[in-house]
Amino acid sequence: MPTKSMAVGLAAQPVAIDLGEWVGLKSAPAMPVQIIGASRAVQQAASPAQTAQLLQWKASAKGGAVAALSVRSGGAEGLRLGLLVDQLPGSAMLRLYTDHQPAAVFEIAGQRVMQILQANLDAGDNSEAGRTWWTPSSSGEQVTLEIELPPGTAPDQLKVSLPQVMHIYENLSLPLGTEESDAAQEDAKAMPVGNPVDCHLDVNCFTQLQAERKGVARMAYVTERLPDGRYYYGLCTGSLLNDAQGSGTPYFLTAAHCISTQTNASALETDWFYTSTRCSSNSLSPSSVNLRNGSRLLYTNANPDVTLLQLNDTPPPGAMFLGWNSGIVPDNTPVVGIHHPDGGLQKISMGVMSARAECTINGENVSCMSAPSTGKYYYVAWSMGLTQQGSSGSPLFSNGAVTGVLTAGSEVSCRAGGAGAYSFYPSLNSVMPALRKWLVDAGGTQTPVAGRMPVYRFYNTQNGTHFFTASAQERDAVIQGNPNYQYENIGFYASTQTAAAPNAVYRFYNNNSGSHFYTINADERAFVIANYPQFSVEGTAWYARQAQGEGSVPMYRFYNTLTGAHFYTTNPSERDFVVATYPQFLFEGVAYYVWGSQ
Repeated sequence: MPTKSMAVGLAAQPVAIDLGEWVGLKSAPAMPVQIIGASRAVQQAASPAQTAQLLQWKASAKGGAVAALSVRSGGAEGLRLGLLVDQLPGSAMLRLYTDHQPAAVFEIAGQRVMQILQANLDAGDNSEAGRTWWTPSSSGEQVTLEIELPPGTAPDQLKVSLPQVMHIYENLSLPLGTEESDAAQEDAKAMPVGNPVDCHLDVNCFTQLQAERKGVARMAYVTERLPDGRYYYGLCTGSLLNDAQGSGTPYFLTAAHCISTQTNASALETDWFYTSTRCSSNSLSPSSVNLRNGSRLLYTNANPDVTLLQLNDTPPPGAMFLGWNSGIVPDNTPVVGIHHPDGGLQKISMGVMSARAECTINGENVSCMSAPSTGKYYYVAWSMGLTQQGSSGSPLFSNGAVTGVLTAGSEVSCRAGGAGAYSFYPSLNSVMPALRKWLVDAGGTQTPVAGRMPVYRFYNTQNGTHFFTASAQERDAVIQGNPNYQYENIGFYASTQTAAAPNAVYRFYNNNSGSHFYTINADERAFVIANYPQFSVEGTAWYARQAQGEGSVPMYRFYNTLTGAHFYTTNPSERDFVVATYPQFLFEGVAYYVWGSQ
């Protein structure tokens, strides 16, 4: 969900939680990635009971209830809140804003948060980490979390806590580029994050890979919880890959030592076009775009050190889907690296693929030895530029195509302008047998299916029902023209009529209640037409399956015995919440089968 402008003062006065000044060192346990933040415990909201006592509910403008918490971590350059979810109504609305930008509000529906956490659960993580939703990053030392519950939902149906906050101690939000700020920052030799060494090369000073660099993004994510009890905030680099079908699926390649679990992937943010305004300017381009909606883990392997993700967001306009080459790169072939050293503005390095090697990885320690005919890694000798922490996961290019993923490099030094520096990249060739079902095979189970399309979900705050549409045009019209409909993001994926989805789902409108009814059953459709004149037939909504298969998931259906309306969800957690919380909802079982992703 994007940040949008909203009227100030739409919530209750937030209850303030002040953690005081940061007293921890700007350091972390030895890790193979760039670290720029660490979690702090929030003792005041460590349990659902404590959090419930803090939340001061008042009536909302829509007839529900709203409350807010404001968290301050002194000296932070940015924050992410770790919301531990035990029970969250799907039609709750969560908002984030700061004191210094109160009108810039990030908004997300409870059902979308539950989808993110369900992905962690489906991957086998039912731990506290897997049940934690990390809010998008905000700048500064303070952020407010506002929770609005819909009419008819009691506050005791919300069971969340806020035991952790990520304190980001480096500034990730540079001022946008202006002539004045360029000059001031150049004079100060300021850099956005960390301290990349001087011999790094600004991409805007070179003509190589001008299009391809737009497919490389900076990554920021929450690490796994370490034995010291803390989470940390890591920076790496990744690249957007095309597939053989040119489907536009946002496959995202990086290193496994950056992200190796679904829980890590769910907390990913990416920064696109994170470059200078012009050659040797240390000011961030105003074209930079931040995506905050996480990703889905498709493949990971510790050695060769490669992870493939699928972004949950659509890449921004102008982002380049990169070509790749899984063939072996011959020795002495010129190569180029595009990366974000120390998490800073995008840089370029140039050199040659000197030899193949075999590497062993033990935490931050990587040791490699020559393996001319069998090595899974490329030993790259740089003639200009080099790599360092933050560059991890970045692509290696040969003739404009991605051929490898950065694992490690030599000690960061600018001796002789970087000459003598080297890096190791696992070859794309070494992992292509595993990646081909996404990147090559049209029939692979993870390849987007022709006709597959998102179905958007709305909550009608007037009658407490949900509305679904597969039309982006209708979605936009409802968002703009009907304030009583609360947009809750993509609910699931259906299809046009295909062999995988042969059965029409019919849509009705109840003229008396203003609710919608959906059925895949042709006999039920005929019965409603014959017996309920208050229902208007609105045609085919989408196509789905009457039997499980083709990677589909169940669509669960409930009947509200008080209102006569129906409720539909594909999320098992939301199904269980409704069963446990709303006795007036009669569970009718599986209505039909759809998909959880493209």
